[in-house]
Order: sequence, then structure tokens, then C-alpha cells
Amino acid sequence: MIVIINKKDDKPQAALFESVKLIEVYFPDDEESVAGSIFVGRIEKFVPALEAAFVKLSNEENGFLRLKDIRSEYLQFFGLKKLQEGQKVLVQIKKEGGHTKGPQVTTNIGIPGRYLVLMPFSHNIGISRKVLEADRTKLKEIGLKLREKYGAGFIIRTAAVEVSDEYIFEEAEMLFEKWKILVNNFKKAKKNKLLHKESDLDSFILREFLKKDVEEIITNDISYKEIIRKHAKNIRIKVVEGDAFEKFGVNEELRRVLQRSIPLPSGGEIVIDKTEAMVVIDVNSGHYTTSENHEELSERINAEAAREIARILRLRNLGGIIIIDFIDMRSEKSKNNILQIMKSEVIKDRNRVEIYGFTELGLLEMTRKRTSRSLDERLTVKCPVCNGTGNILSPDIVLENLFNALSNGPKDVSEVIIKLHPSFKERIKKEEIKKFIKIDVHIHFTYIDPTNFELTWKK
Repeated sequence: MIVIINKKDDKPQAALFESVKLIEVYFPDDEESVAGSIFVGRIEKFVPALEAAFVKLSNEENGFLRLKDIRSEYLQFFGLKKLQEGQKVLVQIKKEGGHTKGPQVTTNIGIPGRYLVLMPFSHNIGISRKVLEADRTKLKEIGLKLREKYGAGFIIRTAAVEVSDEYIFEEAEMLFEKWKILVNNFKKAKKNKLLHKESDLDSFILREFLKKDVEEIITNDISYKEIIRKHAKNIRIKVVEGDAFEKFGVNEELRRVLQRSIPLPSGGEIVIDKTEAMVVIDVNSGHYTTSENHEELSERINAEAAREIARILRLRNLGGIIIIDFIDMRSEKSKNNILQIMKSEVIKDRNRVEIYGFTELGLLEMTRKRTSRSLDERLTVKCPVCNGTGNILSPDIVLENLFNALSNGPKDVSEVIIKLHPSFKERIKKEEIKKFIKIDVHIHFTYIDPTNFELTWKK
């Protein structure tokens, strides 16, 4: 694996490559990410029909707190029987809000470190799914010792495999001290406010991207040499000049995968449509017809598509419900092979992915946990002409509307100036317009809204 850390406008960006393929990127938000932040909030209102409560946060935004996310351990810790409207509450952003939704919050606080996540209101010991079976027994024992000492639950992260027990216990102590300070500040707080946010960007990047399989780090900022050496002494570090993302093709690859239709190396393609709550993906064979056997052809393209889809979901940070329409496969064996490929690929994902299998219609159902904004939301904006639908008014309808406007125009004028988008150059002639009006006509082609026109009448 190779990590590229690109310093741009004094902010770090990061990209992770695996076998020369870009699999994950990180961009700092212009609007700072709030996922993982811990707030002093206040219960605004309970809504029984939604089985949830709205929590007023420091930024005057309402967080959405599901009743099932109010843990009994939380109530016991603060000596409460239940939460009431108007009550001060300690919550963490579980999932960032969308265009029309506020953030989802929880009382199940988690404080992350490089090797551990402290869960003060849990007694469970979790171990990353990426940890191999051979290491799980030892880590489970460490987790049980930590629970006995601190009376809290812990999630043991993949990076814990690489270090001695001493580092893990040191981090546990540091996380617990941070927790005690948070509780003390919460009890003293009289107003809604932010208590804790994710650590600085450099620490976040090193924590999330400096994995055990990383062999080299490429950066355009020499100061990272010293920072990285504190975490990993044996990794090669290469310092380059200029924009490292541009130099090593990161920007070019992002432009490619943000397209609706993404070609596969074989000649097939995947088509991705994203909605507010769901991502729908269609797999097409395209020009790939090297095999005469339909089942063999379908499975080969689908296998290639499954690997690429898992990569793109992670790279674009797409979440929610995901439906994949693979090329039709008749054999259960073929379907199971695709399922196994998908399962082996998504286990590399930092976000939790659940695969539910094929429906009766042959669609693969899965979900990917959404914790922060997708790459689409970060790097693209809604088209001001089509408003995000991808469709605009037909040129024939635009011209029909134009002719109607000309026919019903004022009678006491001697000329009219028409402004149209350049795409109409081959579609309209002055002679056609003369059928509707008998005055001088001047047509200007300029870059205006292609679904409309402008008329200027002159006496």
C-alpha cells in the first residue's frame, strides 16, 4: 500500500493506493465535519410517532436522537430514570446530516484512539473484523483486562495487532483521562456547546491511513517526515514538489469515478444512480462478448464489477441502502461466487457493510454505514439547469414556446432581438420565424439557459 499526503492551502489531503489502485481519499471539509463530535445538547421535543427526540445543538441545528440510542447505562451513570424535554444531554454525532436532514446523534459515546475506541456506556469488548483469528484471542484478553480496570467497553482496532500491550494500555489510560475531563465539563456546562471534536487533521490522517501494510508515504510537505517517524520508523518516505494529487493521478481518477457510467477494463460498465436514501447500480456487458457461454460471460463480468463496485463505494464514500443489478445469472453457484467476492472486498472497508444477498428479482441488497458526506457531495454541485435530474426541456418544446411568444407579441414594434443557446444554431432559421411575425428579426446565439430564450421588442 502507498499513502499520498498532499498539503494544499495549508490543509492536508490523503489518498490510499492498494496494488496501484486508488481505494480511499480524504478531503478536509470547507464546512468542518461534525461526525464524532460530542456536544452538550438539550432535548427540544419527543416525537413518539418517530420513536425519537430532537436535540438542540450549539449551532442551533436540531440533532435527531432515536429512543433506542438512549442507553440505560447512560441514564444510570447520570442518575436519571428517563430523559425529559428541556433536559441537558451529552450526545455524539453518529451520522452527519444531509441536505434536508439534521445530524443523527447518540448517547452511546465513543472516543477513538489509534488502537482503541473507549465506549464509556458499554461493557462490550469488540474487535475489528479485519483482525485475523490468530490474533483475536490475545486481543480479547487485553480487552477484558481493560474492562475490568475502567468499567467500560472497548473496541480494539486493527492497528493494535502491530504494537505491544504497553502501547494499548497507555492509550486506554489517555482515553479514560480525556473522558473524565469531558464528563466534568458537561456537568459544569449551562449552555449548549461543542465539548469535543475529532483530533487535528494530521492526527486523523495518520490514525486512519497509516495501516500496517503501508510500505511508502509520498508527500509534498517535508514536515511530515518527522511526524510519520514517530508512528512508524520503517516506512519509506518520499518528498515531492508541487501538487502530489495531480502528479500521481489522484485527481484524474476521482474525475473518472464520479461519472454516472464507469467503464470496466473488460469492456463492460457499471452505471451508478444516487438518491437521498439509496444507491442503485446497474452492471452492463457493454462490448465484452469474448465468451459464447452466457453464464460464463455473466459471471466473469459480474466478478470484475463486484470488485470495482466495492472500491467505488469506499472511494466515493457512498452509503445507505445499495441495490446492485448484476447481469442475469441462472446458476446459484455463480451467484454465490459473486457474493463471496463482494464479501471479501467489503471487509477492507473502514465503514460497516452488511450484505443481505440476492432478492427474488436477482438484485443484490446491501447497506453501507454512512457517517460523513460522500465524495459526490464534497466535490460536485447540482446542475443549475437540470436541477440534478440529468434531463432538460426538449429543444423542440423550447422552439414551440418561442414561436408562441412571437405570435402573441406586441403589435406596435418594428423589430425583435432573440437570444438563444448556441445549440439552436442548426435548428432555427430566420425564414421560419417570418412565418409568425412580419418585422425585422435579429438572432443572437449566446450562452444562456438552453431551456429558455430571451426576447427584446423594439419600436
